[in-house]
Amino acid sequence: MKADDMFGRRSAVTSRSLSVATLAAAALALGACSSTPPRDTAQLTDEELDVVRSDPAVARLGGILDLPQTLLMTDIHSHYSVTAGGETIESDLVDAVTCAGVRCVTRDGTEISVEDLIDPSAGFDAGLTEAGIGSRDGFSTLTVAGGAEFSESLMGVTVSGTVGLTGLGFWGEHGYAALELGRGPLSGEVGGQSFIGEFVMARAYAAGKAPGTNPAGVGGATWEGIAEAASTGTFERYQGTATVTIADLSRPQVRVTVDVPGQTIGAPGWSAMPLTGGHFAAGTAGQDYLGGHFHGPGHSEAWGVFDTTSHIGVFGAKRAP
Repeated sequence: MKADDMFGRRSAVTSRSLSVATLAAAALALGACSSTPPRDTAQLTDEELDVVRSDPAVARLGGILDLPQTLLMTDIHSHYSVTAGGETIESDLVDAVTCAGVRCVTRDGTEISVEDLIDPSAGFDAGLTEAGIGSRDGFSTLTVAGGAEFSESLMGVTVSGTVGLTGLGFWGEHGYAALELGRGPLSGEVGGQSFIGEFVMARAYAAGKAPGTNPAGVGGATWEGIAEAASTGTFERYQGTATVTIADLSRPQVRVTVDVPGQTIGAPGWSAMPLTGGHFAAGTAGQDYLGGHFHGPGHSEAWGVFDTTSHIGVFGAKRAP
C-alpha cells in the first residue's frame, strides 16, 4: 500500500478544505454560514461575527477583493503519515498550481478563483471558532481558525477525518495576502484494510488590484513590508519582513528580499527580475519561485508569493516616500 496510491487523488479535498481556511470570506460575508464545526468545538456566534464584520478594515478588504485583477498562489504542500497492518508510511505530496489572471488551476484540473477562496459555502462546511482583526507594521491583519469534518470515497478508498484550519491574512489599500495551514487526524479503509493517520498541509496566495503597468520615473524606488511563511518540512509558521527594490526605474529590474529570523529564504534569481506589465517573477515552483505584481495608483504597493524547496509564503510592501 503506497501513500501516493491512497492519497494522490485527494488534492481536490485538501484544496477545498484549505480554501475555507483563510476565511477572508468569513470576514467579508461572515454571515449566513450554516456551517458544522467538529464535535466539541465552540463556533463563533452571530454577535461575535458582527464585531469583525463591522470593523472598517474589513470593509476595505471587501473593496480590495471586489473584482480583483490578479491572483497568485503557491503549490499546495501536504504531508501524510498513515499506519495500517502495523506498517507506517509517510509521504510528502505537492499539488502543482498554475495561475493566470484571477484564476488558478490545480494539477487535476480544479479551478480556483478569488470567489472560491473567500466563499465559506463553496462546497465544504467549516465552523469558525476564531476571527480577529489586528494590525502589523501598517497593515491590517486577520487571524481566523476553524474546523471541519469530511468523508469521501474514491477509487475504492474511503477517507474521513477532521481538519483544523488556520488562516493568516493581511492587507493594505490595494492587495491582500494569506498563508493557510491545515492539520488533523484521518482514518479510512482501502482494499478491506483499515488505516489511521494524520496530515498537515499549507498554501499561500496574494490577490488584488493591479494597473498592469510598470512603475516609471527617474532614480530608484523601494517598497517595504511584511511576510508570512511556513516551512514545507515542519509546517511551522514564521513572520518576517519584505523589501522590494528597483534601482533604476528607467531600466526596471526588481529585487525582492524576504527576511525571516532564523530561516534562509531566497534565491539568486530574486535579485534582478524582469518587469513586464507590472508583473515580476523568477524561478520554478517548489524550487526557487517568486512572483508578484505592483498594485494601486502610482504603484504604491507590491504583493506576491514565494515557493522554494524549504518554504512557502506571501509578502506585501508599501512604497517608501
